[in-house]
Amino acid sequence: MELIEASALGVASRTASLLGESPRWDARRGSLWWVDIVGSALHELRADGSTVSFELEHPAGAVNLVDDGTLLLATTEGLEVFDPDSQRSAVRVPVERELTGRRMNDAAVDAHGRVYAGTMRWDAGEPPHDGVLYRIDPKGNATPILSEVGCPNGIAWPQPGTMAFVDSLTRSIGLWAVDPASGALIEQTGAIDVSRFDGIPDGIALDAVGTLWVAFWGGGAVRRVGLDGTPLATIELPTALVTAVAFGGDDLGTLYITTAREAEDDDDTGAGRLYRCAPGQRGVLPHRWASSSAR
Repeated sequence: MELIEASALGVASRTASLLGESPRWDARRGSLWWVDIVGSALHELRADGSTVSFELEHPAGAVNLVDDGTLLLATTEGLEVFDPDSQRSAVRVPVERELTGRRMNDAAVDAHGRVYAGTMRWDAGEPPHDGVLYRIDPKGNATPILSEVGCPNGIAWPQPGTMAFVDSLTRSIGLWAVDPASGALIEQTGAIDVSRFDGIPDGIALDAVGTLWVAFWGGGAVRRVGLDGTPLATIELPTALVTAVAFGGDDLGTLYITTAREAEDDDDTGAGRLYRCAPGQRGVLPHRWASSSAR
């Protein structure tokens, strides 16, 4: 397994997050978005290297792009559309907003403009493990497609008709057959067991050749794995709580990595930073939610 040299790793933003998550490359703006769940903030790393932060009314577990230039946030209220120019947001698809002690976590948009988003308890480590994975169609209809999820995390589509989904508490990445027309899950066809590695699988990113880059919470690393579970590469970080990854940059050859910090991390000056790395692979652009859904 290739160990990517530490010299290829650098700090992209020193804006520290309590729980940085969900990096998304916005090719139109030439910038990277990510959220701080606990800090209830949205950050943008701009092309000039500066970071701009937005305070959010509701904590967001993920940010995705909308094709009209706004952003789609997965929050404690459901799916919200946020306009970075006006800094206004509005709930478009309520999801579990009547339930207390819960929030949305990771979310991603598929090639058909459908959103897949998971919900969980704030303390996902404690039972009951009653998280739900939802599919939200372009009309805004939310359908539960998986239940009894412990901690819903990374979502990607490495092949046509195949979805990769991380339930962190299982320490594996489930592979699901998906009906392309409806987006319904047909059956689980396999799983990538990553329990051999230190840490817990969190966010994932897909590269252009169909392999996955996985962030390991508590493991201080990002690892590249094939769909058959073959370990291909490792990026070691100077901090333990590695949360999510995304390819970006003009050539999609930069891997951005979010991290988190906890109270006992006061001496860890690298905790919570946004990192960047040139791993020698290129990624794919994230899909956008249809703006007709946002109105």
